[in-house]
Amino acid sequence: MSRPRPPVTTNAAARASAVAMSSASVPSPAAGAAAYDRVAELRALDATFAGVRGLVASGATRVPRIFRVPDPEQPPRPSAPGQRPPCIPTVDLAAADHEAVVAAVRRAAAEWGLFLVTGHGVPGEVAAAALGAARAFHDADGGEGSEKARLYTRDLAKAVKYNYLYESSVANWRDTLYLRIAPNPPADGEMPENCR
Repeated sequence: MSRPRPPVTTNAAARASAVAMSSASVPSPAAGAAAYDRVAELRALDATFAGVRGLVASGATRVPRIFRVPDPEQPPRPSAPGQRPPCIPTVDLAAADHEAVVAAVRRAAAEWGLFLVTGHGVPGEVAAAALGAARAFHDADGGEGSEKARLYTRDLAKAVKYNYLYESSVANWRDTLYLRIAPNPPADGEMPENCR
């Protein structure tokens, strides 16, 4: 059961920018590239300091073009009746067979790009506290003057930053709180308040 999320408020300019971005008409293939200014859409979303969650909370009714795949090659295939849906691989780091663990990590990374790690030795309450801090950060309001605005940057050198990822041709429909902890952890003042 998912818990309800509190509403996010953004300033009026951010809300207007986000709604305008989301309600822009989709150009015909002929008008395509000439009518679409990807950089302007990216900058408009950046200017809100609210990220994807703020865009949704602003009342956007359409997914902005920067998040859409232009011409998907193939629609996803439905699962065959009775077929189990795929499951994210789990890698147990505490397994006795080191070679098998390495092989499992390699296979999961190559085939899935991610995996669930168990047997890592991090106490459950520590993991739960970290998850709770990340949720609290993402649940907080965005917009000017917020903790999110303070951390919103595209500067790759920053150890602590908040943004949505758009390096590829289609921006990721998610907000990211990035904390680089090693080799030199950020100062307490750089960390979001609820992550200290």
